[in-house]
Amino acid sequence: MAEVRAKPCYDFARGKCRYGNKCKFTHNSKPTSKAPPREPCPYLGTPKGCFKGQQCRFSHETVANDGSSTQPLQAAARSRPRTELESGFREWTFLIPRQKAQFQAIEIEKIFKMGWDLVSKEHTETGQQIIKKLATEQGLAVIKALVDEQADGVELEKKLRTYKDRTLPFFRTISHPDILSSLILETPLDTICTFLFGPNGRRATKLFKATTSALSVLAWDETAQDEELISIAITASLAVLERIVELNQGAQIVAEFTSIVNDLSTTFPEQLLQFGSRSLARIRQRLGIGAAMPLLGDRPPEQKSHRPIFELGQDLPGALSELGPRHDNDHANISDIKILPTTDEIQSSRAEYLPSSDPTKQHLPGLAGLLDRQFRLLREDIVGQLRDAVQMEFKRLTKPGSAQSPPRQQNSGVRNLIYNGVTLRRHEFDRKKGLQIVAEFDQPPGLAKKGAKEREEWWRNTKQLQIDAFVCLVSSTGHAIFFSVCDPAPTPPPKNKNGEEREDRLARNRRPSDERPNLFKRADRATLMLSMVEDNSEDIIWINNHLGKTRKLRQSLVEFPGILLPSFQPTLQAIQKMSRALNLPFSQFIAPEIQDAGVINIPAPAYSRRPGFAFDLSTLTGGEQLKLTPGQPFDDTTLREKSTLDDAQRLSTINALSSCIALIQGPPGTGKSYTGVAILKALLKNRNAARLGPIICVCYTNHALDQLLEHLVKDGVEQLIRLGSRSKSELLQELTLHHVSKQISPTKTEGHEKYLLHERLDIVLDEIEELMPGLRDPAHWGKVKEYLETHQQSHFQHLFGRGVDENGFQEVKGKKFSVLNSWIKGAPKRITSTRTVPELVNADLSGMSGFERSALHKYWVQQSTRELNRRFLHILDSYKQIKDSLKKIHQELDLRCLLRAHVIGVTTTGLARHLDVLRRVQAKVVMIEEAGEVLEAHTLTALLPSVEHAILIGDHEQLRPQINNYEFQSENPRGAKFSLDISLFERLIHPQPGFSKLPYSSLEVQRRMHPSIAELISSTLYPRLQDHHSVSAYPEVEGMRKRLFWLDHNEMEDASTSDSAHSVSKTNTWEVEMTAALVSHLVRQGIYRNEDIAVLTPYLGQLQKLKQRLRSSFAIVVGDRDMEDLEAEGFEDDNGKEPSATTGSVRKTTLLDALRIATVDNFQGEEAKVIVVSLVRSNDQRKCGFLKTSNRINVLLSRARHGMYIIGNTHTARVVPMWDHVITILDKNGNLGQTLALCCPRHMETPIEVSDPDDFSVLSPEGGCNRKFYVGDNTPLAATLAQRLAMERSLAGFAWSRAKFDAVTRNAVRSVTSLVFLAWKTAPGLVHIGARANYHAQYLVTCFRALNAAL
Repeated sequence: MAEVRAKPCYDFARGKCRYGNKCKFTHNSKPTSKAPPREPCPYLGTPKGCFKGQQCRFSHETVANDGSSTQPLQAAARSRPRTELESGFREWTFLIPRQKAQFQAIEIEKIFKMGWDLVSKEHTETGQQIIKKLATEQGLAVIKALVDEQADGVELEKKLRTYKDRTLPFFRTISHPDILSSLILETPLDTICTFLFGPNGRRATKLFKATTSALSVLAWDETAQDEELISIAITASLAVLERIVELNQGAQIVAEFTSIVNDLSTTFPEQLLQFGSRSLARIRQRLGIGAAMPLLGDRPPEQKSHRPIFELGQDLPGALSELGPRHDNDHANISDIKILPTTDEIQSSRAEYLPSSDPTKQHLPGLAGLLDRQFRLLREDIVGQLRDAVQMEFKRLTKPGSAQSPPRQQNSGVRNLIYNGVTLRRHEFDRKKGLQIVAEFDQPPGLAKKGAKEREEWWRNTKQLQIDAFVCLVSSTGHAIFFSVCDPAPTPPPKNKNGEEREDRLARNRRPSDERPNLFKRADRATLMLSMVEDNSEDIIWINNHLGKTRKLRQSLVEFPGILLPSFQPTLQAIQKMSRALNLPFSQFIAPEIQDAGVINIPAPAYSRRPGFAFDLSTLTGGEQLKLTPGQPFDDTTLREKSTLDDAQRLSTINALSSCIALIQGPPGTGKSYTGVAILKALLKNRNAARLGPIICVCYTNHALDQLLEHLVKDGVEQLIRLGSRSKSELLQELTLHHVSKQISPTKTEGHEKYLLHERLDIVLDEIEELMPGLRDPAHWGKVKEYLETHQQSHFQHLFGRGVDENGFQEVKGKKFSVLNSWIKGAPKRITSTRTVPELVNADLSGMSGFERSALHKYWVQQSTRELNRRFLHILDSYKQIKDSLKKIHQELDLRCLLRAHVIGVTTTGLARHLDVLRRVQAKVVMIEEAGEVLEAHTLTALLPSVEHAILIGDHEQLRPQINNYEFQSENPRGAKFSLDISLFERLIHPQPGFSKLPYSSLEVQRRMHPSIAELISSTLYPRLQDHHSVSAYPEVEGMRKRLFWLDHNEMEDASTSDSAHSVSKTNTWEVEMTAALVSHLVRQGIYRNEDIAVLTPYLGQLQKLKQRLRSSFAIVVGDRDMEDLEAEGFEDDNGKEPSATTGSVRKTTLLDALRIATVDNFQGEEAKVIVVSLVRSNDQRKCGFLKTSNRINVLLSRARHGMYIIGNTHTARVVPMWDHVITILDKNGNLGQTLALCCPRHMETPIEVSDPDDFSVLSPEGGCNRKFYVGDNTPLAATLAQRLAMERSLAGFAWSRAKFDAVTRNAVRSVTSLVFLAWKTAPGLVHIGARANYHAQYLVTCFRALNAAL
């Protein structure tokens, strides 16, 4: 009998067979003729080689000279480190049996020791595989065996040995920082911790009772000298216990956990508990054991403030209200509140619950009350105005007979635009963007008569309904849904693992490109693509039921220009998350539950209190050794002699390093950023010794963040990453997270999960593709047929049992008819019964009347639609879960980049958006610049749970945080009780009466302003402010008699029209013209270059007028924030007829490279040599508007270095105390008047006084004076200028003898060329005289005489 040879295993040939020796195919390592040949690996010859090693499905063999196959030594050598780790992991997995088995102690020990050994090598892929394996049924069996080993009667020495050999390696494995921070390991790690908790917590209590006993022996054993092992053991054990307690709410009712925590708190010496103090505090807080954090020192007795009090009753939130909840989104717990208003909330007439800033009057104490207040006020500041605008539109739509209004802006509250006649045409689905809705509405009035090009230009210039615009659909049915405008272009399908593009699963139901939504294509109607901002099942069903119902409903679209959901939603969600965990660091200082009017002593950062630690300050002393031990006396002699810091900066740096929460006030020009960089460099020097991890730097603006990070890069700081895409710095382009993360490849685990998720996504998209036709036409006969086939077999057989074609027709005797329509309309007239639907469900179809058939068909359609909606919502949930999983894989790559960074730079808004990832970085230090300008809610979100050291740098005397609702501002008598615009920085320095004041440092030496300018703020706000000696040497302002002057006038501001879309903003045309004339005069001096001159004004309306007036002569640079504000308020550039201002790049002009104009609020932190200010306000009522607060006045007066010129009405301004003080100082020093003194650079002695814009052209043409120019005794200089003028302008044609003039010029050029540069430097004002044609003849004569004299 012939031998039967088994077939070769193809999986084994590819290195993928999972059956091992049990496989029924041959595992012959030599390829047979039947085995498919493997192609050579394309990565084998690359510098890095193939990272898959033996798992690669391609061949790693090469052909030798003799024709035999050989393994390339070079490639094998490259992949050896990975192969060793893979071999180690494979060996570890072999230790875990596939089926349940009895474990020996030695086996458990080997499993956990080897597992920890692999994880400790910090190879990302290996760690991921180990945790995933432990989370499987086999891995959990090993963990159960470890817990079962813990017995009560075992002697302590054996418990200690078990802990050290088995439990501790296991704890260290699952509490490794890379494991805890991983996004894709969150689910398997939760599985492990939930299993450890066990039924009613029995498994965890058993394990941690044994752990506590072992730790007590280890801590008090005099023979155990390894302090590092003790710290590791305490840290790892508490980290695991913290995770278990946070994950399982049932731990709060298990008494054994309280006993375990109390034993841990009392058993160990205080110095040992420092290693796990944060975890222990969170465990105690979670279990409700005493105070979350131990009190620092003895507190003085509570001191009650003596304030006049008259309390009114307040309607509390949600169920706490005596009247019951206001609506379905009114809850006592903020974590239950939806960010966007619900329909019921929009229609509610009761006022929302708004807690005051007084903690004693809030319904929750301490930290919970603070978070509740910040959430409710911040949400009301933004969402409340959206709600009110939508409510007004509801009332208009539901008012009988109300006319359809054109797109408009409502003058009260947030700006919004209305679009009428909205119809939801259809929905589409995009692989990346998800569910999308195509909406159609009436074109705005006036566009119907325009052509397509004109309509396109109008939509582009008005910047309405752009991509990402925030809108709300309002229906007369009483429903409101929030959307964002999205790009109608479909997302191309991703490429598969072979580099080929995947099949587009949604192409069949997608419209051609020429049928995509378009705002301008049709004259009567505009279409756009919308995406829901929240996946609400009720809203989706409502949309499905109202698709295509044209003109049957009164619906409108409300647009909110300038409001983007990502600008506030992440912050509010972060506060909700904090309210659940209550894990805000420094809460005992930020939200104390006990009133204490004294000054608190701030302890050193927790990481610096470890035994033997001291800050190395050599980076500040030029390399000379200097140590700072927090809490110990410090001699700053060396720091004073060797550093470049002044006394106040030096003291602020020392205090910042010595305090866990440090506040540094920096008046204008005192070097806040410079001090911050010095602190950062000191921290980075001690990064390894303190185990700091990445330091997070937070700034309010992108400009400030770029400046800070550029300083660090230029100072040699490495491993720096910037989050966000709005950096304008070329130096930082390659340091953005987006750029750096592209250089990291996913692990095999991540790649495999990503592949599986895309496979699942393809299945989901196929299901959606099948459902789409039914959702668009739920009454289609095919959907009724499917429903009957599933739920009503008898009715299905009656109608469709004989079969139908693809159109639902049957053929009888050569004639086709629609089965369903024929049945509905074919009822005998003799049958007139009117049974109800429940009676008809099981009745015979042929015995029904026409009324009954219509009713039953309607019921079938309703039930079919309900079934379609249910399936659709289920599929959408699956789609969302897959997208979230894919997002986590992408975030995992970002996280790996951030974990390897030394400094992470981010704005306050960017931090809220990346909060999920940044929380996992476990940063210990956060520095917040411009802290006085940041909302308290944003600062709280920046204080991540892992932070042990917070440094806040700012100035509460400068701009406060910007809010939308004036009713919440501290300067408003009605809003003082809310004071939402008070930053955390200001609140800690100036707390409410009866609460503790935190110590702070203040910088005192300013290096920006000339002393005469600095006097305006030092005499009013900063009595200790000093001038650096360098500012006294600033040159005078060219072309001006005085460097500081207030031009007083009585020209009234422009009247506001009630129908103006911008009536809330103010303008002053006379000041626009005066400012333009003064700026032109300064520029013509030829001294000031790019950004040396800046024009400031408090109002956007005035900014727009200045931009339109100046851009004909200058290239205007407007900051990003000002441009955004202009667009949000609807200021247009005359429909594009004029060239618009540039942002970032500028165009050259004959006068200047670029001129910066800005509002005061968006110029904080910046400066210029010369500042021209237009105050705008000039009225008989003496209303100052924005400039009545000292904070804004302070910023306005502190931007100039060399000179400042204020144009305004002193009579209007004097009603403000600070303005009155400033005007008095200016008047005393002779810097106030109704005429402005100019200076001619050629005739210094000639007096020039201007008081009107026209005076400049008459008295100071071209930047000089109106006197004729004579050569006099300055012949060589004049000759040089004349020669330069003649050469530049080619004016020889005007001479009476061109030949004679040319001859003179040729001879003169040799002798006067050397004087050109001297003349340019000495008398620059003359260079621009030739710009006017009426002077040409005069200068030709001068040129002729000067050249003769020069010869």
